[in-house]
Amino acid sequence: MGKKIKCTLSQKSIRNAIDEIKKYQKSLRDKNEIFIKRLCELGIPVINQNILAAQGDSDKNHNTYIKINSFRDYAEAHLICEGKSILFIEFGAGIYHNGAAGSSPHPKGEEFGYTIGSYGQGKGKNDSWVYVSDSGEWVRSYGTEATMPMYKASVEIIQNIRKIAKEVFSS
Repeated sequence: MGKKIKCTLSQKSIRNAIDEIKKYQKSLRDKNEIFIKRLCELGIPVINQNILAAQGDSDKNHNTYIKINSFRDYAEAHLICEGKSILFIEFGAGIYHNGAAGSSPHPKGEEFGYTIGSYGQGKGKNDSWVYVSDSGEWVRSYGTEATMPMYKASVEIIQNIRKIAKEVFSS
């Protein structure tokens, strides 16, 4: 992974070494962008699979994408999932699929303040509830199972960091 640059104490050799260092810096920046993109790409199928697997009546329509910001010395990536019911699918809604009110099947649920029955209108404390759908019909809901698509995507990414780093930076 390291790069050796040799030079003598001549002006031309030092200029060549400086040019090689600049080229190496650019290649590292380029590889970093590839690295973070590849990591995010690992998460997309995990997110999609877990949204589709969620039991319940939450809207499963979503848009998952990667946003990369490149700066002078580094790049950062964001794996984004947008959708009307993403929080219900991530953290769960209702005791029917997720256990007791006030608990959370999600490892970060309590930390983030998303325990069952504690957010939205708080109806998830009940076995079921009714709401008016977008079409104007009354719907009885038993909530939505927490399938944790974003959390599980982060686990997949973390488990593969070294593997992807070796693939990207050893080339």
